[in-house]
Amino acid sequence: MFVHFFHELKKANVPVSLREYLTLLEAMDADVIDRKVEDFYYLSRSALVKDE
Repeated sequence: MFVHFFHELKKANVPVSLREYLTLLEAMDADVIDRKVEDFYYLSRSALVKDE
């Protein structure tokens, strides 16, 4: 799940690690958000972005 998303981030030189990707998957598995794009955006940002 979301493997293409992870690879696209890596291709775009976003410094995302496998551990952060797995954290995102764990959060999605635990249903910590509703299935809305905006919620996914903020969850992904909190799991994957180290600094702004």
